[in-house]
Amino acid sequence: MIDPILRASLEVQPFARALVGGATREVAFLRIEDDVTGRVGFGECAPLPGLHREDLGEALAAIEDWMDGIREVDELPPSAAFAVSCALATSAGFASGIVRDAEVAGFFGGTAAELTDGEAARLRGMRSVKLKIGRASPDDDRALLARALTALPNARLRLDGNRRMSLAACTEVLRGIDPARVEYLEEPIADPSELPALSYATGMPIALDELVADASPSARALREELARSKSVVAWVLRMSALGSLDRVYDLAADAARLGAHAVLSTAYESSYTLRLAVHAAAAIPNAQRAHGLGTAHVLLQDSCASAAVSNGTLAGVPVPVPFAEAWS
Repeated sequence: MIDPILRASLEVQPFARALVGGATREVAFLRIEDDVTGRVGFGECAPLPGLHREDLGEALAAIEDWMDGIREVDELPPSAAFAVSCALATSAGFASGIVRDAEVAGFFGGTAAELTDGEAARLRGMRSVKLKIGRASPDDDRALLARALTALPNARLRLDGNRRMSLAACTEVLRGIDPARVEYLEEPIADPSELPALSYATGMPIALDELVADASPSARALREELARSKSVVAWVLRMSALGSLDRVYDLAADAARLGAHAVLSTAYESSYTLRLAVHAAAAIPNAQRAHGLGTAHVLLQDSCASAAVSNGTLAGVPVPVPFAEAWS
């Protein structure tokens, strides 16, 4: 009998270890076989330290509870619910066909000095490139922005600060930057209620991220309030931080209702989940911007053939079997 859960440690590129939280990415795959059709589906469970509250052990214990009929999918921690829902969906045929390719935003998580000519060449074919700000000094952030604007003349920047900055500090870092070169600011400041003020001060649109993952009534009310400010253009849906695929689709519909695009993103999962996300994007009507799926280069080891970006897109091909040899 095949064990339905496979754990693996995937080595991370040295430059990305601070982002991922270690030298390896700890992941697990759930395998489900449909009793009627015999079709097999897979879901990846990979909670990320600092993003998910649950660790991998807790997530897998929850998945085992689901397998034993003790808990429903929506009662599981987000990374577990995501894995189960993906396995169920793919066992029912989801992601087995061809869909439209997904435009992908480039990702660079380093400093100005690390944005070498080689890294710039990797990113140059992409119309959108995401940078991390707020983790270093203001001078270092400004140096990174200056380098990126010069090295990537045809790209618009997405600036993600993970709520690390104050309104005043973020405004100062962005002073003098041409708003036309910035696609959006991804919740860079600590107080999300100040995002309209940040947009007004900089002339730059806003994308919601952490606020989308917050299911509290106060967060829902703030999302509605921010929509009325007309400063929010996108919601970033970090899928495994939200829960099941149905939860992702529901939030994408909420974004559309409030006049925002849905941008799918992962949490440095393997190329299996990146490939599956292309199919999810094709199912969301307001997912028309470039997605945050350009992270396969973060891993030195992968669960399947790398989801390498070509000409700024990921192909909408059928998802592969992760760790195919291990299941045989």
